Amino acid sequence: MDAIYDEENANAYLEVMERLCREYGEALRAYDRAKEAGDPDVASKLELVVAEKSSVMQAYMERNQKGTEAAMH
Repeated sequence: MDAIYDEENANAYLEVMERLCREYGEALRAYDRAKEAGDPDVASKLELVVAEKSSVMQAYMERNQKGTEAAMH
């Protein structure tokens, strides 16, 4: 039963990470387009979005890692 639970958790983690990575990539592409278009106001706002997406991904990975480490002990 634990193996099923672990597999479900792993699948859920991967789904969330895929979504977070996709959102980060989209924000980064939008930022690059704004920079290329020479729109510093939009680029600076999108730079904040990119940083926020990166922070969310990092926090999610760290939280999941702590949960994994706790489960292993």
